[in-house]
Amino acid sequence: MRAVKALVALHLLALLFCSASHSYASGSIVLILDDLGNQRDIGREAIDIPWVSTVAVMPGRPFSQELAEYAHARSKEVIIHAPMSNTTDFPLGALGLDRADGKVQLLANLQKAIQSVPYAVGLSNHMGSRLTQDREAMNWVMKELKQAGFYFFDSRTIATTIAWEAARDAHIPWSIRQIFLDHYQTQEFIAGQWQKAVDRARDGENITVICHPYAETIRFFRELDPAQYELTQTAPLSSVLNYAPVQLPLRNFPEGA
Repeated sequence: MRAVKALVALHLLALLFCSASHSYASGSIVLILDDLGNQRDIGREAIDIPWVSTVAVMPGRPFSQELAEYAHARSKEVIIHAPMSNTTDFPLGALGLDRADGKVQLLANLQKAIQSVPYAVGLSNHMGSRLTQDREAMNWVMKELKQAGFYFFDSRTIATTIAWEAARDAHIPWSIRQIFLDHYQTQEFIAGQWQKAVDRARDGENITVICHPYAETIRFFRELDPAQYELTQTAPLSSVLNYAPVQLPLRNFPEGA
């Protein structure tokens, strides 16, 4: 287990070093593809979207390992998309993180998730509107992530999340979602959200955008004209992480699902 953690930490350091050697300083879109693991073919098709830089794989799904390996082979950054308890009590599936199961079981599931997704260097929350408001439980999570050498990405599925604060205070590299691309699965909505991301990137911001392997999302990027965005830069999530204990202006982050 120690050897695995050491390898993961070294891999993350290598990613951060490589990121620093590229021009990712400002004005980049970080497109994170969520919810991978249940479907092989559509998962591969979504991973192949050129704009996608980072893929979030749910642990313990039929194609989790295969899709993580597929993404890594195509130079996509891999993170674990850990199911976390939510206020609607939607089922978590395999290796879910729920305080109701107790600390021992929660951490056992987290450790299994970390070991089960190859090439992962970070973790984000899948759902989690309940757990990401629970500071004590998130402290348990962050301690384990720190030992694993992981960073944390807060999907911000609820406006009152404190997950990113727990990561910050644990001195773990972290970031937070700014735009949900396909909360509504229509071409009009996706196009509008994409344009918001492009405009903010062109203004010099690094914008974190979550998308999903939906048919409408894949269609949108398939029909996108690359010539319109030749000056728009993409970057992996590891290149835009926060390290300093800063306070984010949360009013700038629209709430997601």
